[in-house]
Amino acid sequence: MSPTDNVENKDTENKKPFSLREWLFSHDLDKRMFIYGLAFGLPSMAAIFLYPSISPYIGPDKCRFLAATGFYCPGCGCTRAVRALLRGHFISSFLYNPIVLYCMIMWILYEGSHFLEILRVPRIKGMKFRYGYIYAGIVILLANWVVKNILMYMINY
Repeated sequence: MSPTDNVENKDTENKKPFSLREWLFSHDLDKRMFIYGLAFGLPSMAAIFLYPSISPYIGPDKCRFLAATGFYCPGCGCTRAVRALLRGHFISSFLYNPIVLYCMIMWILYEGSHFLEILRVPRIKGMKFRYGYIYAGIVILLANWVVKNILMYMINY
């Protein structure tokens, strides 16, 4: 057996056909996050699209955080932001609560890149999971919360 035969065998071993089962059930964090994104993202999207048809049957509920503390909660405006986003009013959605637009964009980029990787689109690799994305979302959420409460304080007093 010559050394070149060994190199050829390694090349053929590396060119295994794509296996969806192997891809999905490997212990890679990015792949697990893709599956979690689909498992939680798709039902959430369905609920968001169904919300306008069932919202007349849901009574108006005051924000308990606002009632207890007198401050807006960090998620204040998310429902209005989702409604504006569904109507195509991206600027209004951002102004109501920017975390909704951020999460939607990140979800589409992350899930879309992994889906294109599964479809074997050339030169497309799934977006890597980074904790920085979560930290950026937390910063956006807290910054929005602080700015809204400062503006409320300045306007009311």
